[in-house]
Amino acid sequence: METKNNRLTPFMPVAPGVTLKEELEARAIKQKDFSAKIGMRPSHFSELLKGKRSISSEVADKLESELGIPAKIWLHLQADYEYDCKVAEEKSAEEQKAQLLIQEYEQKIDVKLLVRKVKNTTSMTFVEMVDVLQNDLGLPKPSVLFYEQGKFHKSEKTGTDERAILTWVILARYVAKQQQTTASFNRDDDSYYAALLDVFNQNSGDVLSSTKDILAENGVRFCVVEKIPHASIDGYSFMDNDGIPSIVVTMRYNRIDNLAFAVFHELAHLKLHFSDTQRSFVNLLESNKVEDEANKYASLQLVPDSIWRTRPNVMISSRLIQKHYSEWAEEKGINKWIVMGRIAHETGMYKFVQDNSREVSGWKCCSFK
Repeated sequence: METKNNRLTPFMPVAPGVTLKEELEARAIKQKDFSAKIGMRPSHFSELLKGKRSISSEVADKLESELGIPAKIWLHLQADYEYDCKVAEEKSAEEQKAQLLIQEYEQKIDVKLLVRKVKNTTSMTFVEMVDVLQNDLGLPKPSVLFYEQGKFHKSEKTGTDERAILTWVILARYVAKQQQTTASFNRDDDSYYAALLDVFNQNSGDVLSSTKDILAENGVRFCVVEKIPHASIDGYSFMDNDGIPSIVVTMRYNRIDNLAFAVFHELAHLKLHFSDTQRSFVNLLESNKVEDEANKYASLQLVPDSIWRTRPNVMISSRLIQKHYSEWAEEKGINKWIVMGRIAHETGMYKFVQDNSREVSGWKCCSFK
């Protein structure tokens, strides 16, 4: 807030005439009578009370004479009022400029949603909203925002609206950067995969926190940023300018098989696809070479081919498939839902009898970042 001589500038400037009017009312002095005493026309005196006419040195002396309030106080009040009006005018101009900038941003992203998520409020001035976008979120000008945040493939599928996706990606980047890692990432080291697989196969305790800890110990940030309307994203991976990779999942489906697949899908990108020119991947379930490679990599990590080849040869009905594959999964020490998820992906058969064991242990909506 603007200050002058350590004085806060009020939101609405108060004319010294308002103070004078209150003083006259407190003393039960009629305006018409007082204007006559100080030699001012009633119309001019009325303008002074409304702040439309300034208190001059001459008038200040007359006020001191009639009211006993020093002239310098009236002159200070007048000077402060003029200063406050100037500041208010400048703020108004800044607000108008900020409003136009927000309107440009709105063409690319959902500004209100981002402000609400970052500051937990929507009661902000346009200037404050611009500050959130540019300083808290580190966004560039609207004209280059799209290109600097990542490449998106156009799709007619529901949930792939570019504006919604970009909004979610910005939020995901912001939340991910709040996470800490305790080591440097080594794309050639996958020794920690065994620990991740154990967490997913056991599906007990706080699975997301355990996943976060394992990845942090291996130089990867991990967090959950729930999906927003029209942005049906399961996972996102990116390498920030600080060289630290991040994996963000939405928990769009509260299923252990979806979580496990999303994490290993993004790990595939970190291991196989990151380069100086390609530093972010948004999984929109689109079919292309990179996504197909990541899908295959995730499937092989969750259930290696050497084990998958020993699976039951049962494809009669969903009930029998679920029974035999669940028993086989338990025998191999693999979470049955990770196996059923792969069956569903490969055959398109999704009508299995679900139970609570498919839900991610410890997950509560909005409870994990």
